[in-house]
Amino acid sequence: MSEARRRIIRERERGATALVLALVMLILMAGAALGMDIAKLAYERQALRAAVDAAAQAGSYALPDATTAVSDAKEFLVNSAPDLKLDKTKLDVKLYCAVAVKTGTTNSPDENQVPGICNPGTAWVKGQAATACNGQICLLPCGGSGAACNTIKVSYQKVVNFVFAPAIGIPTGTTGAVSSASCKGMCGALAPNPLDIVVMADRTPSMNNGTSAFANMKQSLKDMLLTMNRDQQVVAFGTIAKSVPTSACLSAEPTNASGSSYPNAFAENPTTIATTKSKVPQTNKLWTFNGSWVPVGYSYNYTTGSPTTNNLAVNTASDIYKAINCLDYSDSKVDYPAASSGYKVSTNEGTHLAAALKGATRYILNTPSSGAGLPDRSMYGTPKKVIIFETDGAPSELFNSASSAISLGDSHDIGYTGGSDVGNGLAQSCKNLLDIATLAKAQGIKIITIGVGDVNTATCGTQGNVRDVLAKVASPKASGANSDAVNCTISGNTALENSDGDNYFCAASAGDLSSIFAAAVASITGNTKFIKVPGVSD
Repeated sequence: MSEARRRIIRERERGATALVLALVMLILMAGAALGMDIAKLAYERQALRAAVDAAAQAGSYALPDATTAVSDAKEFLVNSAPDLKLDKTKLDVKLYCAVAVKTGTTNSPDENQVPGICNPGTAWVKGQAATACNGQICLLPCGGSGAACNTIKVSYQKVVNFVFAPAIGIPTGTTGAVSSASCKGMCGALAPNPLDIVVMADRTPSMNNGTSAFANMKQSLKDMLLTMNRDQQVVAFGTIAKSVPTSACLSAEPTNASGSSYPNAFAENPTTIATTKSKVPQTNKLWTFNGSWVPVGYSYNYTTGSPTTNNLAVNTASDIYKAINCLDYSDSKVDYPAASSGYKVSTNEGTHLAAALKGATRYILNTPSSGAGLPDRSMYGTPKKVIIFETDGAPSELFNSASSAISLGDSHDIGYTGGSDVGNGLAQSCKNLLDIATLAKAQGIKIITIGVGDVNTATCGTQGNVRDVLAKVASPKASGANSDAVNCTISGNTALENSDGDNYFCAASAGDLSSIFAAAVASITGNTKFIKVPGVSD
């Protein structure tokens, strides 16, 4: 082959190689350009995920205020990712009521948690299926009259403009719908943080009002145990009036050595109370009722099983269950020195709410919540100290106690301490309750009050209604500032009061207590958390 022909062939090969190289470079550049657009799409989806999570969490903090929750979610969406130039009007927002899955099922809501844990309002009625469940919680649609939602779900889909892909006919891409749901409080599951809890239950004679009030309260206390987490919460049980542990019942009436009822209510009364003429000596103004305000100490074995396996149950062998199960209302007739005269009066023990709250406070401050068989919960953080205080009536203090009784360091019980406004439900006994509450809150104790029945209409003289006093006792402010207490016997007011974010809960009747106790436990944690429920949040 001639040299000239070889030269021509080499030149043709060089031209073909250049053409192939040019085509390959074009493909590589197109791929690189498309890869940059794909990377941009992935980046914006990830950034959108962070913005949507921020929106959901911000919204959940404002719950149960639905209007503020929706508004906050939209504002946080655009403010947390300004580079994305998101349009808050395109954020899809839905509200739900998150409750536990009913024991023994996988997709049925526990209707007993409505309206205690949250109130879905008119958007859902009992018997209606849940929107979705994940094996532990179910989401109920929430909204309309009476709604107090605890979960917000936000969703956003963004169109992303491509830079290079339009050259090959792909001008835009989409992130797809990015969803996030956040819940506030207990959210149907067990209370998640370490707590030292003293539950005080009213067993004064007024609880035996001819209805099923007392039985309902006892069942409500048992149901409440199912909302607690035995790994993180220890629970003690107290009573109003005092009780004592016996072989037959751990919350029995105090008795003397012979087994009969005490002839008087007091453990420190060396002098026979005079029926006429001679008044009780002034030194006998220091009194301690027989029995204990907290007869069953801290325990954590109050449940068996697990919610994850749908077999959570109250442990009927536990001391706290047995104390609740055998609890009876107080019907002892006792002798005491009348506040006005000092002479003997025989009647029931009255409703010494200030003394009961003081007894619970002294227990929670002076009793270790770990060790001696109790779990070490340090890995969960420092336990909060909480008193859940339930009563159905106005305080009534029977005797004239020394003013020194209004002190957490004094072991004596509290009675009337001077002045002229004394008697059943009047100002002095209510003021004593407020004074003890102020001292307890100054020690970092959270007080939750539950008022049922007569507290809705009873008065405390110049201190106002009993329900208002209980609201002040539970107020997060140490001074006991007013709360939003309302008369729960009026239609619609129960849901209003129990969703206002304070620590006072009301029930129109004892039949409502089951959900009210659950709501009280739920309120102990104001934390928010993300939840994943198939079909709702990814």
